[in-house]
Amino acid sequence: MFGSIVLEAAIGMIVCFGSVALIASSLQEAMASLLRMRARTLLKGVDQLLNGHPLVLDIYNHALVNPRSNGRAESIGNLSMKLAPSYIVPINFARAMVDSLDRGQVTFGNLRPVLEGISDVQIRTCLCSMYDRAAGSTANFEAEIAQWFDSAMDRISGAYKRHAQCWAFILALTVAIAFNIDASHVLTHLWTMSATGVLHLPVTGPATDVAGAFSSLGKLPIGWSAAPGFGMAMIAMIPGWLITASSSLFGAPFWFGLLGKVTNLRGAGDKPNNA
Repeated sequence: MFGSIVLEAAIGMIVCFGSVALIASSLQEAMASLLRMRARTLLKGVDQLLNGHPLVLDIYNHALVNPRSNGRAESIGNLSMKLAPSYIVPINFARAMVDSLDRGQVTFGNLRPVLEGISDVQIRTCLCSMYDRAAGSTANFEAEIAQWFDSAMDRISGAYKRHAQCWAFILALTVAIAFNIDASHVLTHLWTMSATGVLHLPVTGPATDVAGAFSSLGKLPIGWSAAPGFGMAMIAMIPGWLITASSSLFGAPFWFGLLGKVTNLRGAGDKPNNA
């Protein structure tokens, strides 16, 4: 098709890895949505940020942070994860915290004694320090809290991405085993098929959904129909499955972006400019 054994085999492997990555990431996103993992991770992050202080519940009962709830939850355990936010705007978090601190009964100028009454030493020191830097300005105090929250959420986002990648790898490994997508076996067959002129992979563009990914996989030498029986032969497939699963860590956009670049390679050099 492309006149190069290496190029054709490479395209086949990219289609294979990209399809597995797309399927795994789609399954991971569906699982995360079903289990409300983003909302749970965010709540856990806020709870860690405030060291489990009761302010967490007050903030989550605030309409600026959790507008879908009725604001009457009596404990963190009573919060509805179906209604809990998956994302909080930093300035809204800051304003909800200030409202939770003064409870509409203390002016900003008299807020320091309230901060000094916080039982947690770390949180008390942090908020008192930000209050002093605000120099009597509510907007400055809220900006300080918003920046503090935003910095903490960057770390929480990193932790969530690592967790998501771990699940994507597990799901990709499950797909690789279920469909017997052994990377070494696929590469060997693609190379042989390309060398004998049998290989035909009509690449018209990257797959954009799970159905397209399964369709692309259907054109590759995968499956259990011709697989060896149980024993050492199956054990020999394990490295190939692991390679296939590991490819999902790069993400489907990486593989299909690479596919677009590879299919645009021209043996005669760069495409000349239009006159």
